Amino acid sequence: MRIVLLVAVLVIAGCDSQPPKTAADVNQIIRLADEAMHVVQKISAGAPAADVDAAVEQMNAALDTARAQIEAVGRRISVAKYYGRGSIDPRDLGACIDTVINTPLLGRMPNDIRGPLLMSTVECVSKMSAYFSLASGEDAAAVALAISVIDPLLMVAEAQGGVPAESRLADYRASSQEILAKLASECGDHPAGAEQMSYECAAYEVARSVEPKLATFAAELPTAQPAQ
Repeated sequence: MRIVLLVAVLVIAGCDSQPPKTAADVNQIIRLADEAMHVVQKISAGAPAADVDAAVEQMNAALDTARAQIEAVGRRISVAKYYGRGSIDPRDLGACIDTVINTPLLGRMPNDIRGPLLMSTVECVSKMSAYFSLASGEDAAAVALAISVIDPLLMVAEAQGGVPAESRLADYRASSQEILAKLASECGDHPAGAEQMSYECAAYEVARSVEPKLATFAAELPTAQPAQ
């Protein structure tokens, strides 16, 4: 009986602990942000539909490249700490990120189809943000990585639906700044470009790279966007 219990404890511990993230992992998520800004820039500038479609294809390719990593992050979130009755169940967060990345959120579609997809994605990132504010350590870092994936997807999907990017971009920047603030004490001195790093420092590195790009993008973004 003691052996069985010990095995169970070791299995649970193994689920909670993840191998180090790599520079390649970090760059995959940064690329999603880069491609998202490229798509929104095209939409904002009133670029021809073919150019917007090509930019969306590049973003979908970036998502496909990162898919295995994102799915692993979702599984890690699913075994994060549950804070009790009335709190957000991390299993729901793992399920919602899986739904987001496996739903055809990007691309041309009628607004009556896009609308519900956007609403469920907004709800997902809202729950992620609420959980992140409570969590710590690798739990918080895994959620931070998920937010860093969902925010650019949502920004593009809303822009494709004709929603001005300013509000979502402000939320995206606020999320990145919150990640930097929360993880700075552990990872602020972490060297940029390290080949291996903890979940915490991977999330920090993504935000550290993306935030100044978002700031520049926000300053250059046209105030009016034509609907696609």
